[in-house]
Amino acid sequence: MAGTPVNLPDFKKRYGSWALVVGGSDGLGAEFARAIAASGVNCVLVARRKPVLDALAEELRADHGVEVRTASIDLENEDAARALGTAVAGLDLGLVVFNAGAEASGQSLLSQPFSTWKAIMRRNVDTLTEALYNFSGYFKARKRGGMIVIGSHASFAGCGRAAIYTATKGYAHNFAESMWAELKPHGVDVLSFVFAVADTATLRAVLARKNVPLESVNATPPADLAHAALNALPNGPTYVWGYAADSDDTMRGANIRRLTVEAHTNGMVAYYGEEDEA
Repeated sequence: MAGTPVNLPDFKKRYGSWALVVGGSDGLGAEFARAIAASGVNCVLVARRKPVLDALAEELRADHGVEVRTASIDLENEDAARALGTAVAGLDLGLVVFNAGAEASGQSLLSQPFSTWKAIMRRNVDTLTEALYNFSGYFKARKRGGMIVIGSHASFAGCGRAAIYTATKGYAHNFAESMWAELKPHGVDVLSFVFAVADTATLRAVLARKNVPLESVNATPPADLAHAALNALPNGPTYVWGYAADSDDTMRGANIRRLTVEAHTNGMVAYYGEEDEA
């Protein structure tokens, strides 16, 4: 699959000549990389499996003539955020897609040792927060850039047998919306992109093991999701796949969420006063 360009005419000018795709080996991450490369933007692809990353990199170079670098980084490692910074050091980085892997074990909280959940929290909270903190400072100083945090409908409610996953996705969603409010005045776009199920090889393997037909889960082609997120990036802080921006759903309507974030932010300013810029 060669990929098609993003429908934003100033995409490369707006976000620079390099993009970082975290979780960019296959599935949704690979489709982000294809769309970005088709738009003429060079890519740094990060995931654990170096051979898979390298194969995708060769595809992108051949199909789109862009530069592609790869880095094998485990997001559950304590030094993952530093390693992400090293992977893009010296590049004209303008876009970060944080596509951390899903947690699909379906295990109850007490069925696993806490170390299992701690690793997931490190990936979905600690690494995400530290990495986006670092990239936010870089983009703010340059007065341009964009960050997409891939979320899930799991962020909207707790769920038995998914306690840590729903909690960490809720954190990531609120964090992205908050960063949008802080960075938008500085020319930096942030988007929390939320969807239910992507039709990936991993999903199909899980469903096959459980004898669940693919048609029953209403999965969306990942290329459709990637293009929707990239095109919606200038209109943050939230895009919920399957819901119109003007939906009156107070949780999933993009316009309502934007107004809510702005109202809460204005309330904080009214309470604490304007903040002195560092």
